[in-house]
Amino acid sequence: MGTVTVPGNSTVPGFTVPPGYCNVTLYQPSQAQPVFVGTNARVTATSGLPVTATPVFTETAVGSGGVTYYATTGNATAATFCYFVSSTN
Repeated sequence: MGTVTVPGNSTVPGFTVPPGYCNVTLYQPSQAQPVFVGTNARVTATSGLPVTATPVFTETAVGSGGVTYYATTGNATAATFCYFVSSTN
């Protein structure tokens, strides 16, 4: 489990999913400010996956290099979200 703080007016690398088959769970402990994640450093509020208080599950079969997920709030307000990555590796 990890926690990522996203400053306002910025996009940050949140976490990296290792190579191989993984399950990722994302959730926001408080719904005060939306957070959006995606695999592109230019993730936006319209292109990213919204992270909510209800856990969001994703499954992925990643290539040999792993994948970094980036996060943004899309505005000037900071926010925090949590993630779990489970792997068979």
